[in-house]
Amino acid sequence: MPSSSDTDRPLLLVPALVKGLAIIDIVARDPGLAFSQIQKQAGFAKSSTHQLISTLCHLGLLQVTADGKHMLGLRLFELGSIAAAQRGVEREAMPHLRALASEVGMTCHLGVLEGHEAVYLAKVESDQPIKVNTWVGKRLSLYSSSLGKVLLAWLPEAQLDAALAHVEWKRNTPHTIADAGALKDHLALVRSRGWSTDDEEDVPNIRCVSAPVRDMRGNVVAAISVVGTILQVSVDRFPELAQQVCAAAERISAALGHHPSA
Repeated sequence: MPSSSDTDRPLLLVPALVKGLAIIDIVARDPGLAFSQIQKQAGFAKSSTHQLISTLCHLGLLQVTADGKHMLGLRLFELGSIAAAQRGVEREAMPHLRALASEVGMTCHLGVLEGHEAVYLAKVESDQPIKVNTWVGKRLSLYSSSLGKVLLAWLPEAQLDAALAHVEWKRNTPHTIADAGALKDHLALVRSRGWSTDDEEDVPNIRCVSAPVRDMRGNVVAAISVVGTILQVSVDRFPELAQQVCAAAERISAALGHHPSA
């Protein structure tokens, strides 16, 4: 918990970011403005306004038309779509996660791919006394967690290779797959059966089962998982849990508009 001195400390902001967002807000409210109009509304010096707009355009956050008009960039549309999709996934997933946690008696998570890591968007505890120490916002390994492996399994080859290129391979336990070639072989198995496991690969004495969540176009946009200790999850129980997790993932996918062909 933050101390009183922490809460009393003034918030430190990065001036350039604040100014850049101010320019984005101006263009969002009144698209098609010329440079001089943006500079006048922002009240910044011409040189700094020029640097800020050039940087925003370079990042794809703004774009300039042939006649010098400024519009919001497609990168903002992309980020907004991702944010909306993630919030939509979370909203639609929660009732199904609660039902799944009650059904299996274990902790359930919803996670998404963010950069080169998986991150938990939601967590639901069961009413059982055994708890697993996780939290919303926790980042996890893509190669040693069941949820991460599901998020990798359906990536296009180029994106998968890019993600694996950023992995710092570490053998967390004797069960960890710590080699790109072996992981790719394992991901083929994940795709063929439609679900993934973590058999003490990330943390000793912890097992997980995960399944993909798809959007209306069939793209994997998230994954859900059930996590428990080795006392709760025997290897023999994997198929049963997989069936339950996949059924919940399919219900969430349906809520997002995914309807696989018969």
